[in-house]
Amino acid sequence: MAVLFAFMLPGFALKKLKLFGEGATVTLSNLLLYVCQPALAINSFCVFSEEDYAVVQAIKKTVFLKNFAITAAISFAAMGIMFALCKLVFLRYKRKDAANVYTYIAVFSNCGFLGIPFVEAFTDGNPVAVMYMMVFNVVFSIMCWTFGVALITGSVKNIRLKKVLLNPTVISNVVALALFFVPQINIFMLDGAEQLRMLPQYLSYMTAPLSMIIVGVRVAEMDFKSIFGDKGSYFAGFLRLAVAPFLTLALALPFRGVLGAGAASGFEEFVYISPVIAMAMSPAASVLAMAESFGGDTRTAASGFVSGTVLSLVTIPLVITAVAAIFGISA
Repeated sequence: MAVLFAFMLPGFALKKLKLFGEGATVTLSNLLLYVCQPALAINSFCVFSEEDYAVVQAIKKTVFLKNFAITAAISFAAMGIMFALCKLVFLRYKRKDAANVYTYIAVFSNCGFLGIPFVEAFTDGNPVAVMYMMVFNVVFSIMCWTFGVALITGSVKNIRLKKVLLNPTVISNVVALALFFVPQINIFMLDGAEQLRMLPQYLSYMTAPLSMIIVGVRVAEMDFKSIFGDKGSYFAGFLRLAVAPFLTLALALPFRGVLGAGAASGFEEFVYISPVIAMAMSPAASVLAMAESFGGDTRTAASGFVSGTVLSLVTIPLVITAVAAIFGISA
């Protein structure tokens, strides 16, 4: 989390030194949304070390398909219910643009940059557990480019099926899943393709720095009161960090109960755990990128993201400890 905040410093400094021109944040936001995030999907599903690839190949694809479907169902349900809940909570809020940003913060988590490292730490880098987290990211991408766009722009009219289907993030997820389920065409794992793997790897590594540089620029434009004085941001943070993960847990446990804990042995427990961990993360860094790209409330997005991330320093360890105890895993 300290590293997450450290990435803000270059953007903050450049803006204060007046070396960051107008319109630069929009350019960086587009680079993040349309290049780096798609690369993250390709990297997670298609690029493995030789040892990890052997582990993945040893599991039947039908097992993966079933488990991916369960994780996706839990993820869709969790985000959908949170969206409906937030629309009710902020129904009478006078500042509709701010209310929409608060809802985005409550619904969408920083599942990519934070969720994946947490799962890696839980499982000592097991690639199978990480892929269940990436299934959540696939659902996140679909929801983000439909419900998320509607929230930031304030209208469902801005959702176009063609734009959703042809969105680079959605396309990359489809391509990544196709390459994963048909390993014979996974060009990134062919012999002699080591140099080719660097393309999605390096671009995906840029996701976190770019996200936080954009936040740093926006923070530099605001005073302390604007960042930490917005009460609505704290309430949105409470929904994101406390309500969302335990709501997801309440959805995951029945799935596990019906199928039986024995049906998910070893790292397959993360079929159920991954959505809970993902929903326990701090607000999605993409909230500011989306606000920049689609003309949303950038100030509320910046303050909500920063205050929510600060609060997550306390809440994430507590939630992760509780989840580990419930599922009998050593945290």
